[in-house]
Amino acid sequence: MEWVSKRERLAVGLYATAVFVLALLLLAVPIRAFAADIELPVPMAVVYPGQPVADKGVSLAKFRVPAAKLADYAVEESMLSGRVAKRTLLPNRPILLSDLKSPDVVRAGVPVPIVYREAGVFISGLGTPLASAGPGDAIRVRNTDSGITVSGIVQADGSIEVAAQ
Repeated sequence: MEWVSKRERLAVGLYATAVFVLALLLLAVPIRAFAADIELPVPMAVVYPGQPVADKGVSLAKFRVPAAKLADYAVEESMLSGRVAKRTLLPNRPILLSDLKSPDVVRAGVPVPIVYREAGVFISGLGTPLASAGPGDAIRVRNTDSGITVSGIVQADGSIEVAAQ
C-alpha cells in the first residue's frame, strides 16, 4: 500500500472544495441564457373585461421573459384578434393568454335555441341561459317550455347542445 503525502492530500482536498463551491455558485445564480429578451404586444390603454383587446390599440414593448414561461404570453398581435379580455388589462403590461377569451356568443337572460341530438333523434326548443358564455363553455340553461334547468355546451352558432341526463 502506497502512502499519500500530506501535501497531496491537501491539494486534493482544496481541489474538491473548489469544485463544490463552483457547483453551488452555478446552481444559485440565475443564468441569463434561460431568459429571452422579446418584444411582446401590450395594450395602449386600459382594456376592461369583455372588451376586444385589439380595439384599444396595441404596441410592442420589450420584456425579459423566462423561457419556461414564454408559452404563457401572447407573443404576436395576431394572437389577440377576435379575443376579448377576461380581466382588466393595464397599458404597457404583457398579456397572458389566460387573460383572454373568445367573445360570448350567448348572453344571460337572452333566449337561445337548445338542441338535443342522439342517433336518429333531434329535439330543439328555446332556453334562457343563466350566464353569458363563449363557444365550448359549459353552461346551465332553463327550458322556457318546461322550466327545467339543464346543462349544455355552447356551440359556435349560439345554440346550446344538451346531453341526456
